Amino acid sequence: MRSKLIGVAVAGAFAMTLIGVGTAGARGGNAVLNVVHGIPGVDVNVCVNGAAAIPDFQPGDVATGVELPAGSYDVKIVAAADTCDDAAILEANGVALKAGKNYTAVANLNADGDPNIKLFTNKVAPVKAGKTRLTVRHTAAAPAVNVWANGSALIGGTDFVWGESATVNVPKGSYKVKVTLPGETAPVIGPAKLKLKTGFAYQVYAWGNGTDGYSVSVVATKVGKK
Repeated sequence: MRSKLIGVAVAGAFAMTLIGVGTAGARGGNAVLNVVHGIPGVDVNVCVNGAAAIPDFQPGDVATGVELPAGSYDVKIVAAADTCDDAAILEANGVALKAGKNYTAVANLNADGDPNIKLFTNKVAPVKAGKTRLTVRHTAAAPAVNVWANGSALIGGTDFVWGESATVNVPKGSYKVKVTLPGETAPVIGPAKLKLKTGFAYQVYAWGNGTDGYSVSVVATKVGKK
């Protein structure tokens, strides 16, 4: 995934990388918003309240640490060649962001393969020294999955379906992560190597579908240590 500099009309400019690093808290009456593009096969522009916010947003890209005044926002996603006045590929109106909260909005395919926008609230409280917080979210057009880290099942069973989120605190270090179908060991995503640092909260998003393939995007938020 390439890095890019994104101009956000309501939040100024910020950098985006393979593992986007954002801040946990917001100043004053602001909220913090991260955005993940999890729809395969289409480059888009993201519009907020009618203004261009994220141009040329490609599958797997992440944008992090955008501070926005608390309030209600209309989000519209159009093809990369279009403007905010053109027909939407996807839109969500009245997205409510509360002051002091940290959110991630994911453009994804739901369990039926339909495009939609899902908003998650992130836990960004400090973590204990030597620990990191890992949140795994199922935002792919796929059945229930299991998640493995260094050969051990981190999330198992048949209940981790689309839209589910699971959070664990783990020691800092390097992890080999894969996603499998229940009862199987062959990966449908990965294995991928993640290096988790203390004082961070990481969100891992599984996205994609069976036709175009599956992938993961990672958002890292610096939260401090207890």
